[in-house]
Amino acid sequence: MNIVDVMKTRRVQRAYANRPVEIDKLRAIVDAGRHAMSARNLQPWNFIVIRDPATLKRLGELCSTGKFIAEAPAAIAILKDTNNTRWADVDCAQAVMNMANAGWSMGLGTCWIGTFEGDQIASLLGIPAGWAVFTVLPFGYRDDKRPPQAKPLKPRAEVVHFEKFGNHQA
Repeated sequence: MNIVDVMKTRRVQRAYANRPVEIDKLRAIVDAGRHAMSARNLQPWNFIVIRDPATLKRLGELCSTGKFIAEAPAAIAILKDTNNTRWADVDCAQAVMNMANAGWSMGLGTCWIGTFEGDQIASLLGIPAGWAVFTVLPFGYRDDKRPPQAKPLKPRAEVVHFEKFGNHQA
């Protein structure tokens, strides 16, 4: 599948099959994150790959919008350099998108977790000072009984303009 097809077909996935994710795939996902663009090439991220069921269960408890992490076979915590206050969030967001798209291309789904107890997760994962949790991405194969959500888009004419706002003709 080419990258544009990956981006057009990727869905948010909150339910996962009871099947482990191969470590090689998790390494490839992290490498996709490592290859994201970053301002001044500072690469203000670190990644923690998590496969321990007890840790995943605890993460689910600490992520109010991501309780389903507890059922995922794997997750990756994306950390941001807190000394890079200007661009770390933008750079880490690009890493997250690379990782989500890479996972989808390998048959794995994920969902960006937005609300979580960052300090408690930092303690759980042994994150040192100078780093903060940006997000946690659970990864897993699709559970056919609970398929990924559709991704409805606004009409192109509503969001795409040419040369000036309001001009919808190229």
